[in-house]
Order: sequence, then C-alpha cells, then structure tokens
Amino acid sequence: MEDNKTIYRAEIGRQLAELRSKKGLTAQQVADLSGINRVNVSKIETGAYNVSVDILGRVCEVLGARLKIVENE
Repeated sequence: MEDNKTIYRAEIGRQLAELRSKKGLTAQQVADLSGINRVNVSKIETGAYNVSVDILGRVCEVLGARLKIVENE
C-alpha cells in the first residue's frame, strides 16, 4: 500500500506532466528553462523524486503555473 507521501508526489508529478504537455514543451525544454537536470524533471513527473518547494516553484514558473494549497472537499 502506498503511503501518503508517495501519493502526493505522484499527483504533483501527474499535474506537472499534464501541464507541460498542454504547453507543448518537452522535459528537456522544462529542464533547460528551469535550470534543473532533465532526469530530475522526469523523476518529478513520475513521482519518483521528493522535490523541494524551491525546485517545484522554478518548474511552475516555466509552466506558467503557481503553487496553491487547497482545503479538501
């Protein structure tokens, strides 16, 4: 059974990958624009990387997104 941390990483990664795809960007382009290694971008998108808020913020800036915490419905 997955723990919550794994679920959170997977959900964040899924959302980033979806947004990257909508923007028509490759993982390499996101990496180049954010100053992050392409392998790490891929790991973030698959939920295999425990990304820091700072790095997540840089990726969001490249994708034209913002970090937001919302209350559970």
